[in-house]
Amino acid sequence: MHRVLRRLIGRSAGTVWGREHRYDALFRSPDLVAAYQRQVPLLDHAALAPYITRTRDGERDVLWPGRTTTFAVSGGTESGGRVVPLSREAVRSLVRASLAPGLAYLARCRRPIDLLGGKILSVPGGIKRNEFGPGTLSGEVSGLMAYHAPALASAWFQALPRATMLLDDWTRKLSEAARIAVRRDVRAIVMVPSWAPALLDRVRDETAVATTRGAVASAWPNLRVFFSGGVALSGYRDILRSRLGDGVALLESYSASEGFFAFQDLDETPDLLLHLGSGVFFEFVPLEDRGRSAPARHTVGSVTTGVDYTLHVSNASGLFSCAVDDVVRFTSTDPLRLRVVGRAREVLDRFGEAMSREHVERALAEANAACGARSLHVHVSYASPPAGSDVPRHHWLLEFDIPPGDLDLYARRLDDAVQRINGRYRKRREPGAMAAPRVSLLPPGSTTRYLEASRRRLSAQSKLGTLSEERGIADALLDGARTVDQTGIVEAGHGEPGSRS
Repeated sequence: MHRVLRRLIGRSAGTVWGREHRYDALFRSPDLVAAYQRQVPLLDHAALAPYITRTRDGERDVLWPGRTTTFAVSGGTESGGRVVPLSREAVRSLVRASLAPGLAYLARCRRPIDLLGGKILSVPGGIKRNEFGPGTLSGEVSGLMAYHAPALASAWFQALPRATMLLDDWTRKLSEAARIAVRRDVRAIVMVPSWAPALLDRVRDETAVATTRGAVASAWPNLRVFFSGGVALSGYRDILRSRLGDGVALLESYSASEGFFAFQDLDETPDLLLHLGSGVFFEFVPLEDRGRSAPARHTVGSVTTGVDYTLHVSNASGLFSCAVDDVVRFTSTDPLRLRVVGRAREVLDRFGEAMSREHVERALAEANAACGARSLHVHVSYASPPAGSDVPRHHWLLEFDIPPGDLDLYARRLDDAVQRINGRYRKRREPGAMAAPRVSLLPPGSTTRYLEASRRRLSAQSKLGTLSEERGIADALLDGARTVDQTGIVEAGHGEPGSRS
């Protein structure tokens, strides 16, 4: 990793950023990493925004040598989008690193021909030309990687024609992907897990088979593996298993516009192997140090298991010590394996309950198993106190693939699970400092309708934030749901049991 940092500093020493931070002097230090961390602070995209804007406007040698013409537009849970420059070197590194999950899977296969003998259905995000000036290419990082992938390999292995893969209209892309792919011998699927159910439902419609699992088996009897990326797979494993069947491996990758970070290299564990060959220099900051003036900055050689870290990366696009905003936890240091346990900004802690995405996903899994339900999308915020009370409580808004028969029982199971998983939440629930949660069952399609209404354009990265202390998403989901179901939304913890709001 020291060699990676030395190379990145050397390449960018003559840039605006490198000169401002005296990169040329760093090489004289006997401890390059320590000198670098003294000289370059931890940064977020807001701090880098002026440099990114200059790069986007066509100025040369700002963050990385030369002119950068490729830009990843990262939408995710934000409607405005975030622009991340990608140098030619960074794009090449991303494309090479993205092959690692497939190569690792092939190495474990007894019969590699089972995968290589057919097609790969890849459904990446879209791209645009000239959005940031003549000669520029912009869009979601998965689309940019597909654009730069070797043309011969794409033509041989891809189930979809290049024009379909690079469509910017996401809804049209899903429909065309299903229509074309049902006529191909698909052996592997590569896409964002949050949109896979929508694609597979379209496959069911194309094949006129009654169930999605039946449609998948009918259209793609040789399907072997689903490669996931862009969104955490943990919340979608059950629903994908219900669609794809037990014979299809579900394998997760962890990447972002800033780089390719880790991938699942073993079938029996969801832990992700940190990819040290992707040209990225990693720093890990303990979550408990957040907000301190001098937080600890660990590299791969000093991390420990069981500690929650925020991730900062330096890459070949000239982003240095840049926050990715994810929280990771190492489960092994030899080899380096981790889990992504949440987003640094996605925490409910207004009343000291410290509720994270990991708590939400684990509680959902327990409640679903106990009640025979299968949740599809979830958003958790705060609700107004129960009638006649001023005690705060959470508001769970859920869209189900299979809803529970008794929503009040489901809500109790959910609350019990969170208390068991999250000790800080339990300490507030037991003495009555927080009330039982309000749980709203949203009509089918509510999440998609919200995303369509709240985004400039729908994309592979369009996703629903899991937690928010603000009510904006929750209120928009409820308002949109009421336009579909005029009789009201089924709720627990609000009014009478099983009532409609």
